[in-house]
Amino acid sequence: MKGTRLQDLRVRAEVLLEWRGEPVLDSKLARVLREVGQKGSLLRACRVAGVPYARTWEKLARLEEIFGEKLIEARRGGPGGGGARLTKLGKELLSIYFEAEARLGYQLGPSSNVRATKGMPELAVMGSNDPALEVLVGILKERKPGLDVEVSWLGSAGGLAALMMGDAHIAGVHLLDPTTGEYNVPFLSRYWLEGRAVIVRGYQRELGLAFRSDTRVKGISDLLDRRLRLVNRNPGSGTRALLDHLLRQAALDRGINPAEVPRLVKNYEKEVRTHAEVAREVATRAADVGITLRYAAELYGLQFVRLVWEWYDLAVLKEAMRRENVRELLALLTSEEFMQVIKRMRGYRVTSETGKIVSD
Repeated sequence: MKGTRLQDLRVRAEVLLEWRGEPVLDSKLARVLREVGQKGSLLRACRVAGVPYARTWEKLARLEEIFGEKLIEARRGGPGGGGARLTKLGKELLSIYFEAEARLGYQLGPSSNVRATKGMPELAVMGSNDPALEVLVGILKERKPGLDVEVSWLGSAGGLAALMMGDAHIAGVHLLDPTTGEYNVPFLSRYWLEGRAVIVRGYQRELGLAFRSDTRVKGISDLLDRRLRLVNRNPGSGTRALLDHLLRQAALDRGINPAEVPRLVKNYEKEVRTHAEVAREVATRAADVGITLRYAAELYGLQFVRLVWEWYDLAVLKEAMRRENVRELLALLTSEEFMQVIKRMRGYRVTSETGKIVSD
């Protein structure tokens, strides 16, 4: 038996590009970049390569942070008005990878987990993490067993960018424009989505600071004054944008340069991607405080101080509104089944606007 197992062993080597000791490009990401160049879609490329969209998005964001330039950009025009293409930097990085493979005698090929026959999903939902949206998608999947749904939590900005590139049909967003005090609608134009997408009013969520009963937090200023250990959210998320806005305001009120906030707030750089992760970090004493939903805070037995009731809306491509699965998901927003669920979720509420288009 042992000999049989040993016969099944295979040796595999791959090229890995590093930057100052940090891995930046492996065979999976290189394959994704190559597929983007060929297919014009990051989501399709991820599906062909058999890698999670959200994880790939994370890696690309890190690369762009390192090099200060984008590797993939939106392509304007075309039947769907969107798509993705490699930038000059993306092409150069991929070229370096291929040259290294050629020198070392390797060749980028399909991995064992490639899902080449699996094309675009029937429904792609991306954007900011939200438990109620998970429920909404879950109801649709129960009604339509076998429905191919792609759900990726990229943050609000990431969701709008995915819409812009044609990788998503729907994006969950909760971005506040500090200038107008309006949620979500002003951001369509910032992502080339004006005229291409609409905002469908969703529901309101109670967002605030979560902490243990032995910590006692009164407000945002405590993060600056008391050096509490923060667990932060990922850049691009609406929660991170709100926290940064409130921290800047608190700093200005104290005569502090807002640029000093990351240095003054302890563990500011510690980031997680979901509300549940924030609550778990605080509950397990890995952090003292984090900004999250009341719903998540109470699930973990935490104390909660409200900062805002915010709008969590759905940005939808106009072209996608013709799709049956998209129409059914939007109809569920005002269904009795969903209404009963959301009434039981602490820190959530619907209004007479729920389900209505609030942008042109």
